[in-house]
Amino acid sequence: MSKPFDPNLYGANLRACEERGVPKDLAEKAAVIIATNDAGAPNLGRTVQDQEIILAVLPYLQSGGKE
Repeated sequence: MSKPFDPNLYGANLRACEERGVPKDLAEKAAVIIATNDAGAPNLGRTVQDQEIILAVLPYLQSGGKE
């Protein structure tokens, strides 16, 4: 069974990433991960690879686009 996809979360996350200078390919991957989070699963249902992508995006988001 595939994870549900929330297009609103995808769009909001993609815009936030783009506004803060996250490289396009990384921003798109992160947006898909966020849009398919499973709140009832451990680690939101994220794989180790998913978690690494999110960790790669965090410095951009925390810097407010100053990276």
